[in-house]
Amino acid sequence: MKRTSILAFAAGVTSTAALALLIAAGPDHSHDHDDHGHDMDATTHQPDGEAAPEFDMMAEMAKLATPGPYHQALGIMVGEWTAKTSFMMGPDAPPTEGTGTMSVEWVLGKRYIHSSFKAEFMGQPFEGIGYTGYDNAHEQYVSTWADTMSTKITAMTGGEEAGDSLVMYGTSTTPMGDNPMKIITKFTDANSWTDTFFDKMPGSDEWVQSGTITYTRVIED
Repeated sequence: MKRTSILAFAAGVTSTAALALLIAAGPDHSHDHDDHGHDMDATTHQPDGEAAPEFDMMAEMAKLATPGPYHQALGIMVGEWTAKTSFMMGPDAPPTEGTGTMSVEWVLGKRYIHSSFKAEFMGQPFEGIGYTGYDNAHEQYVSTWADTMSTKITAMTGGEEAGDSLVMYGTSTTPMGDNPMKIITKFTDANSWTDTFFDKMPGSDEWVQSGTITYTRVIED
């Protein structure tokens, strides 16, 4: 599907959903039934002296769309980074190590950060892109990731755990099938942080560490 078609479809879905919400929050038409001789249930009336609470759909939608402190917390990742990678390709194999770079920037009014990662992995160029944000409605961090080693877009959700770590959960896809995965992000300070990757192998309920990426901020003189 062409990009313009995708954008048009997304816009149509968004407009339809917004219209449905506005209709749902619209005036109460229950009085129409009185014209047909039907009495309204007394329980639907507000007690004397009490006004019915008003629901402002647009105000509530604005709250869901407004960046807050959880979004601001992602700002520590914005910048240019060098990366050291180390991944286990098998239970008895030594780690495969490499280096790379990552660029992180704010997008869409500081609602999300966009990450662009480049490295060399197993002798081949590797690229990946990701988006991370905070979902106000569901009160959780959300992210997507796509790279040149897959045709899948990985979605993850999570939040802060142990007070100083961001833990994201998702599903990894391998030739052996789909496996639960998690990534623990922990900051050493404002200029360095580490992603530690864990997987659950088929038939096991244990988290097994599969790799790490350590990032160091590029500080210009």
